Amino acid sequence: MITLIKINPPWGMVNPPLGLLYIGNALKKAGHEVKVLHYSSEDALSHVQEIVRSKPLFVGFSVFTAGGIRDTVLMCKEIKRISKIPIVWGNAHPSLTPEQCLNEPYVDIVVFSEGEETVVELAKAIEKGQELKNIRGIGYREGGRVKITEPRPFIQNLDQYKADWSLIDINKYIRPYWDLKRVLPFVTSRGCPHDCSFCYNLVFNKRRWRAHSIDFVVSEVEKLKSEYNIDGIRFWDDNFFVNKERAFKIVERINLPYFAETRIDYVDEDFAKKLKETKCQELLFGLESGSNRILKLINKGFTVEDILKGIKILAKFKIPKISGSIIIGYPTETKSEFLQTMKMVTQLLEINPKVEFTTGLYLPYPGVPSYELAIKEGFNPPQETEGWDVLDRWAYGSEVSWLDWITASEVNKIRKYIMVTSILFSLNVPVFKRLAKYRLTTGNYFMDYDMRLWKWLRSKYLYGDRNSAPIKFIRTIGRAIKRLRK
Repeated sequence: MITLIKINPPWGMVNPPLGLLYIGNALKKAGHEVKVLHYSSEDALSHVQEIVRSKPLFVGFSVFTAGGIRDTVLMCKEIKRISKIPIVWGNAHPSLTPEQCLNEPYVDIVVFSEGEETVVELAKAIEKGQELKNIRGIGYREGGRVKITEPRPFIQNLDQYKADWSLIDINKYIRPYWDLKRVLPFVTSRGCPHDCSFCYNLVFNKRRWRAHSIDFVVSEVEKLKSEYNIDGIRFWDDNFFVNKERAFKIVERINLPYFAETRIDYVDEDFAKKLKETKCQELLFGLESGSNRILKLINKGFTVEDILKGIKILAKFKIPKISGSIIIGYPTETKSEFLQTMKMVTQLLEINPKVEFTTGLYLPYPGVPSYELAIKEGFNPPQETEGWDVLDRWAYGSEVSWLDWITASEVNKIRKYIMVTSILFSLNVPVFKRLAKYRLTTGNYFMDYDMRLWKWLRSKYLYGDRNSAPIKFIRTIGRAIKRLRK
């Protein structure tokens, strides 16, 4: 038996371990018994004894840079303390930092990039006690030295493999979303052809985009509809609309409400019209910055003006929900440039009050173009694998050591005000909305009694009800003040 494990922070448990379901499918096709385990960081260690007692051929861990690494390390150390079971790491982090990972005594082998073909060969070699040097796409230790084998070519026909949903309790990941009851994440492609300078895809997928065939995707989704009564899909591709014709054929044929991630410069009126016609419920765009200098430095390939234009088009066609991802703390970003981003946020909310934003810290992935820039600006890479855990782009309280104008407490306030400003624009609460806009665009968070009052009102009265008495009262006062100013 082979055991495959992914450990997430509690908030990361909502998405199934799709990569491991593909790896498990490849191993099962090769005749192996496979167990996929998805643990929260809060309880992962409690399962070590059970794993060791099952005597797996090896234990494979899916490891992504940042959140979850520390708990993965602790689990691996404990497995090694009480057994000699080989430990294999795969996914982005060991692909980006293979030497550092293999210098840790608790990691025996790393698998680079996609692993379906590699793990099958690796399982055979471990089972038969064969040498590892002829297996492409791995790193390992031999005689105290790290050995890296030849790269393995990317899989061209992705339809050979699929997510094997029988390996997990799928109902844990089918959740209410939008106005639907049973929505599930699903992947139809790998990689992205663009070259954003911060993205791990530049190393992991080398700007190569490959996709399942339309018929394959439709067939798999139809099975999910039939067997699990799925009524919505969250396409978890890095960029679902790389091939627009393919993407729209898929959503037309599956005929389900859907979420997808793509680029704002793909948006024109024809694109937005098709989104509306094919039940698009939500789009996520990597907007990143409101500074054209930073956008150029990132190699986004579009400008702030393109962002505003795209959001206007989507507002015209009334796409139900638009989300924009913002990066806090890109290397060399000045405070003035970040305030430009906050100005853009408020401009987008004026265009469409239903736009929502996710605000993540810049994460310096080793090997990507922006990594050396971050080091030049003051980033000190962790000397041990466990140290990468603190660089969680979604965590509150993380320091930005490569910029001297921002602190962890300011990052927290920025995130809170962006979230609250989005809510206030959506609810159209004039007084609070005006003050929140002022704070975002000036960076003045001093004496934030407005935030405290808003949080109290929201927790005590609102619960998302825009027609509640307190909201109506505040809105009335705001309109009165606006009339007096005229």
